[in-house]
Amino acid sequence: MSSLLGCNHLSVRFFEDKEPVLKKVTLHINQGEKVLILGPSGSGKSTIISVLAGIIPEHIEAYVSGEVIRRKRAGVLFQNPDTQFCMQHVDEEIAFSLENRKVPREQMDGIIFEVLETVGLMIEPHTPIANLSGGMKQRLALACLLALEPEVLFLDEPTAQLDPSGRKEVFEVIKNTAARTGQTMVMVEHVLDGCIEWMDRVILLNKNGQIIADGKPEMVLRQYKEEMREAGIWIPQVYPCKWEEFIQNESHPRRLELINKYESQNGIEKSGGLDDPLLEVKHLEAAYNKETILENIDLTVNKGEWIAVIGNNGAGKSTFLKILAHLKKSKKGDIHFHGKALKKWRERDLYQHLGFVFQNPELQFINQTVFDEISFSGMQYQWKEADINQRTIELLKEFGLEPFQNQHPFSLSFGQKRRLSVATMLLLDQDILLLDEPTFGQDAKSSHDLLQVLEKRKKEGTSIIMVTHDMDIVDQYADKVVVLHQKNIAFSDHPYLLFSNQELCKELAVVPPLHYQLIADLKEAGDNQKQRVLPITS
Repeated sequence: MSSLLGCNHLSVRFFEDKEPVLKKVTLHINQGEKVLILGPSGSGKSTIISVLAGIIPEHIEAYVSGEVIRRKRAGVLFQNPDTQFCMQHVDEEIAFSLENRKVPREQMDGIIFEVLETVGLMIEPHTPIANLSGGMKQRLALACLLALEPEVLFLDEPTAQLDPSGRKEVFEVIKNTAARTGQTMVMVEHVLDGCIEWMDRVILLNKNGQIIADGKPEMVLRQYKEEMREAGIWIPQVYPCKWEEFIQNESHPRRLELINKYESQNGIEKSGGLDDPLLEVKHLEAAYNKETILENIDLTVNKGEWIAVIGNNGAGKSTFLKILAHLKKSKKGDIHFHGKALKKWRERDLYQHLGFVFQNPELQFINQTVFDEISFSGMQYQWKEADINQRTIELLKEFGLEPFQNQHPFSLSFGQKRRLSVATMLLLDQDILLLDEPTFGQDAKSSHDLLQVLEKRKKEGTSIIMVTHDMDIVDQYADKVVVLHQKNIAFSDHPYLLFSNQELCKELAVVPPLHYQLIADLKEAGDNQKQRVLPITS
């Protein structure tokens, strides 16, 4: 194989930073290789992709030194798909890619249907992009790239906004595309199960933007597992093992670990708050672009209760959260907060008691520095300057943002922006926090630290309603899981009661945590074994 793209002694420093994001990185990628780039949040993973794709410095200004080898036809799938759309409708967006390839107009409709089917986006082609959920937009962005037929496909967390079943499907789409076309792919991902198995190489960065490992996935994982853990990188739950090993080998250490994890959850009654209703929802009905997506929704949130809201992409999770935060109107129904109708609250009073974290952190930022972003709420409510400064510094340290306190929020990495968006909501010690995918885009350490902060707040009496696609978080932290399915609440109870019910999970398209899947498969294997040894009777 011949070298297709790469860099020699590449260093990148953004104008507002004192230190480079990447330091003398040398990397060469061959024709047809599938390369996975790993590293902690802020290590420069996305920066490498942006440089190799030509986005830096052509479209994003930065000091760049060293040699860069690029390809002319490169496709990039960003973390936030909204940043790459330029048309209003799905078919128009894909047609824009086809126009760049000079595909004749009469051939476009067939290709548009084909790429939509390939990514599992079975919708009317002329659907407005604004009507799509975050996960559907991610699939559309992938479809647009496939229509381009690029020489190199750069994927920056392509499944970040997808539910577990959707993530599995998109990984399969990318894998099959790679196998069919032999296309060169460079991917950044946090969730490794489902993609690391078919990668040719793994490149591991440290927090200083330096390559510390480069080799076959199994080699990097075995030899650098501790370095990966210390850096906060998510470790694959299965790879390099095979699922059959867990089923067949009773002494397999990972099997025993998963069984212990299951048993630790079995029968545990988590604290469900103080049985003191804080927020009450009755007969709620909601629409998105005039289409009813939620109806007859009832929910009571107690003081100090942690509720996880889950469901497939497009189920209405984000819309539901925005209605609870009084950021979107409902069609019908009543919401009471502290016994008072939500619509009767003055905004200034309401948001002193209620905090909301958007799925897209950039929607929250209104100040010029990270420090001012966190301290803003204290200034709004006329705190003493000394108190504002003290609490802001505490939060900067708590979220690992102190080195970036004088930077513009938009200059941070996505993971750092995510942490900042949560930190801004914690200054006031509100009674209830509404969080839309707060761990999305976070490395393992940042996610763990954030969840510990939220757990501490919960123990102090703060109620938490969190939308998430991470079933392990639901299993470990939530007192109650609410499943939105086909416009209704299809389940509302303890997570164990959902995840241990295999049939219910299938019915609601819920992918339970790995330890529940193992127990179900072990039970099935045991039942099959019993059937084989039963005597035949006439």
